[in-house]
Amino acid sequence: MATILVVDDRATNREVARMTLDDGGHHVIEATEGDEALNLARRWHPDVVLADVVMPGMDGYEFVRRLRADRETATIPVLLYTANYLPEEAEPLAAAYGVTRVVAKSADPDELLHAVEEALHEVPNVAMAPHEVATEHLRAVNAKLVEKVLALDESEARFDALADVSPVGIVSGDTALHATYVNPRLADITGAVPADLHGHGWLSCLPPDQADRLRREGLPPDRASFHGQVTLATGQRWLQITLQPVTENESTGFVATIDDVTTLVEAESAERRRIAERFDSLARLSGAVAHDFNNILNIILSFSEFTQEAVRDAIGTTLDGPTAEPMLNDLDSIHRAGKRAAHLAHQLLTFGGREVVKPTVIRVNDVVAEVRGMIEHTIGSQITVATRLDTGAGYVLADANQLSQVLINLAVNARDAMPHGGRLELGTSPARNPAGLPPGEYVHIAVRDQGAGMPPDVLERAMEPFFTTKPLGGGTGLGLATAYGIIRQASGDLVIESEPGAGTTVHIYLPATGLPMPPASAPVTAEVRGGRTVLVADDEDGVREVAVRILRRAGYTVLSAANGQEALDLARRHPGAIDAVLSDVVMPHMNGPELAAALRDVRPETPVVYMSGYAEPLMTGPGVLDEGVTVVGKPFTRDELLAAVHASLTTPAGAPQMTS
Repeated sequence: MATILVVDDRATNREVARMTLDDGGHHVIEATEGDEALNLARRWHPDVVLADVVMPGMDGYEFVRRLRADRETATIPVLLYTANYLPEEAEPLAAAYGVTRVVAKSADPDELLHAVEEALHEVPNVAMAPHEVATEHLRAVNAKLVEKVLALDESEARFDALADVSPVGIVSGDTALHATYVNPRLADITGAVPADLHGHGWLSCLPPDQADRLRREGLPPDRASFHGQVTLATGQRWLQITLQPVTENESTGFVATIDDVTTLVEAESAERRRIAERFDSLARLSGAVAHDFNNILNIILSFSEFTQEAVRDAIGTTLDGPTAEPMLNDLDSIHRAGKRAAHLAHQLLTFGGREVVKPTVIRVNDVVAEVRGMIEHTIGSQITVATRLDTGAGYVLADANQLSQVLINLAVNARDAMPHGGRLELGTSPARNPAGLPPGEYVHIAVRDQGAGMPPDVLERAMEPFFTTKPLGGGTGLGLATAYGIIRQASGDLVIESEPGAGTTVHIYLPATGLPMPPASAPVTAEVRGGRTVLVADDEDGVREVAVRILRRAGYTVLSAANGQEALDLARRHPGAIDAVLSDVVMPHMNGPELAAALRDVRPETPVVYMSGYAEPLMTGPGVLDEGVTVVGKPFTRDELLAAVHASLTTPAGAPQMTS
């Protein structure tokens, strides 16, 4: 085992060399600079010295010269260990000083161990006279100095270029946190001139409490992050600061990056506000829906109890007109409440864009003219209704009934906004590329009133479901929400323009179409078709019983199943014909579309009619059904159900039928 003196100013280099030499079975002593190494060499007289070439104060060549000049240490073998010189650059001068070998720091560990073994078996030989060695030393050092200066200039130019275009601020300085450099981006972020950011000026980028703590505690030993809002010349900004100590043996300074994250923080805050507002809207929506449905349920439950009591009291008596009339009135109240609930459900589906629609090519001017005729004599004599119809306003693909509903809702709102009378105008015109919609040709409908107008806070919430400024009982707050849902479902947009004292204009934009107007079709009647067989599938017992009763009273033979799988088994077992299938959409075990697909293999000619209160699984777009799909909406009336079944029996396969 040999004793090796390792001389290097960098601790990491000494550690790497120690690990390699320890693995080779050698004993290592360390020195951080030349004078310390000379003293250790005199004291311990190591077997080999492994010295770095470039060191502060005394480089490796000067160290070897002094080592050779001392008779006590002149014969100690020396290896030079370098990362700055190539071995072929260092070897001539190294040989002149009697250095056994020059080893690159990037060399394989085995090469270093081999060089140590070589040095242990050689006697140093000084090849040049002292003055010649000094001249060669000076030449080698100067050449390397020029090379390093040029490399440093290139590195500094590259750093300056990177720092100048950096998207984050950069600051560097000493261990006392005094900045000696700041890049242009930091000046942009802070709005300060670079000179004001030197010293402790850059600490203005930290929140005051964090800056005070940093001044008090000094440079942290490890990377540290700071985040907060600060007041700068550029205003209130959110900054993210990362502080990194620069260490080598001892701390020599720091580097910090300052990132302006104001836009990100504000976007996150806005998103949190949007989420909170969305939850608030949902809470208001659910509360309003619960309120309305609870009222309706209260009517249904109470009047059904009244009817039950009346029927019990009438048992054993003759049911004449006076006795039956209160019962019929109670049943009528239940029926009206049910219709209110159905209307409310349809409005909610429309607002959400999930109501089944029947889009056809319609001429907008015709719809507006028809609506004017409907409202002119019902909206109130104090309101003057006028139209301004542009003949260039063409055709759109929309549900005519729903568009009429939108215009009527807007007319009612306009009337309520003009309690003392005024003018209501419905206008049309062609439009191109309206804001917020895909580029193209559109038809513009404007509904203008001379009412009081809306302040900004009301205008912002005007289309929220159940939001209303009308007095209690004056409206549900679903009119504008429903209108907005209908127009959006037709791929259009509804925009409200209003100012206090200047009235309100509602702008509707619908995509224009070049498709031809469809021919008029004869209305479908609920004709009774005795002798036909219909298979009914619905997992809701009450709905299934209603459908079965309606069909049987109309003369149909009815097969009943509680789910899709049971209906499929019935279709396979039934020996006779099944002329139509009436199926719910969502059922356990097998849903309606799956049942229809399975029936194509069993009874391919049998049409399927769906009944559903929420037909989204059947939709190919907002409210649009696949071609040939027939849906009767729940809750349905006797006539609606019979009309849908009759249509399926009389319409050629593949033709679209939609009933709701």
